Amino acid sequence: MSNHRNTVSLILVEDNQRLREELENALEAYGYDIRGVDCAEALDEALQQRRADILVLDLNLGGEDGISIAKRMRITFPKIGIVMLTARVQSCDKQEGYQSGADVYMTKPARPAELSAAINNLYKRLAPQPMDDGWVLDTIGLKIHFQQTTLIPLTSTECELLKILSVKNECVDIEVLQENLRENYLSTPKFKLRLEVLICRLRQKLLPYTANINPIQSVRGRGYLICLQVKLQ
Repeated sequence: MSNHRNTVSLILVEDNQRLREELENALEAYGYDIRGVDCAEALDEALQQRRADILVLDLNLGGEDGISIAKRMRITFPKIGIVMLTARVQSCDKQEGYQSGADVYMTKPARPAELSAAINNLYKRLAPQPMDDGWVLDTIGLKIHFQQTTLIPLTSTECELLKILSVKNECVDIEVLQENLRENYLSTPKFKLRLEVLICRLRQKLLPYTANINPIQSVRGRGYLICLQVKLQ
């Protein structure tokens, strides 16, 4: 166990006061900057006061449940990490958890050491890659470089899409992508379907170099967010 201060900011959402206090104390002992709340309304207030890197989220809450909260957080704060902590152990429950936006799904009771390890690993995955050792998009040569060694060829449309996502560096609405991509994408009524195929193809090209972290995240009801730090050349 570490007693030094940790740069990771957490919000724990748990409506059982005893469990919440026990987890708060345990995670605080690992050095995390942690705040505990008991419901969705309190979570919203806490996030308005100060953002968090990661939510540790119970599913069985009174009022708005954890699944609904996760879906909403993915839209409002697409870069936030979500650790679901729950007694639901069925495969279908885990699938629903991940589909709603969870990065990590852990069943109760979770040992503090295991939870801390999951939080640390998630934080490292979410942290931006250093510019010099990360990704460089060559918009003229239609290719993207990884760590100054790996070269991945791109089509003109793939390159254009990566450029739009990288410049924004936040969720880009589907309508914005449609307005900015090439004319052959604008002229089809099946734009969303073609965009999904394009995103899927790009993911397949990038995934071998991202430690299996999804490089382009879908934000439900809005658009897409690039999860890589990309420098334009």
